[in-house]
Amino acid sequence: MDKGVLRAIVYYDCLDYPLTREELEVFSFKNDEGQEIGLPAQAGNLIEEADGFYFLKGRENLIGARKERNEISKNKWKEALKAVRWLKLIPYIKLIFASGSLALNNTAKESDLDILIVVKAGRIWLARFSTVLLLGFLGMRRKRHQRIAPDKICLNHFITDKSLYIPRKSIYTAQLYARLVPVFGEENLVDKFYQANLWIKEYIPKFSIKSQLSIFNPQNFIKKIGEKIFDTKFGGWLESILRSYQLRRIKNYHLTYKPGGRIKADDESLEFHPDSPELKIIEKYNQTMIRLGFPELAKEADSGLTKY
Repeated sequence: MDKGVLRAIVYYDCLDYPLTREELEVFSFKNDEGQEIGLPAQAGNLIEEADGFYFLKGRENLIGARKERNEISKNKWKEALKAVRWLKLIPYIKLIFASGSLALNNTAKESDLDILIVVKAGRIWLARFSTVLLLGFLGMRRKRHQRIAPDKICLNHFITDKSLYIPRKSIYTAQLYARLVPVFGEENLVDKFYQANLWIKEYIPKFSIKSQLSIFNPQNFIKKIGEKIFDTKFGGWLESILRSYQLRRIKNYHLTYKPGGRIKADDESLEFHPDSPELKIIEKYNQTMIRLGFPELAKEADSGLTKY
């Protein structure tokens, strides 16, 4: 076993998520030198295997937790795909990824549902406003004042088809974006997204770029009519009005300035993670590595990103 495997097991231990052999083959990290190096002998005393899962010694309870959460995720997926069927009607939405615990099938009963939405460049504010309005009307959207919102869609990340590159890089974001599950949209755009983010392979060298798109029908009658209406000067004017309105709300929202959060709002991307788990997960990862006797494998998290 190599250091990349140990790093992956420790990282996912922070998520209370044991890994299968197949997952280790794909999602193991590389070491600092970019090469896979054999682990010292004592590493074999740190990792256990049972029922097809690999985990840190003494953490076999994670197997039952993962199986339980996998069952919970089945109903979560039904709710997510129900929302996606409505989102297919929104003009300019070109691709939707399931993200976070939903993509891992690792949801708890109280979990909301994270998605990443790719929209047409030049219409990000109109697309977001329409999405918030529709899911709010249907009672499917997590509202910003809700700390816990089971089965609600968390609209926390929009990017455009011209700004697919994710600039924030860490072991957390590498695993997050490597585990995305495409659920609707243009299949070639999935490949473009990963081609734009080849930096993921700098962290996860065996990660394979391939589409897993299961719902492929980016256009429908209602969507086409909407885009025809808004592909006009009126649409450009409305985009400008909605940009000013939403930026004002973002600037006036107190959690926009919360330390350690990730808030970004411009014409290329809209990212709302005032309570991002990134720093906590990487801190826990660092502490675990030091406790196990591998301080050289600890990774520091970068500072929170706030831009508006």
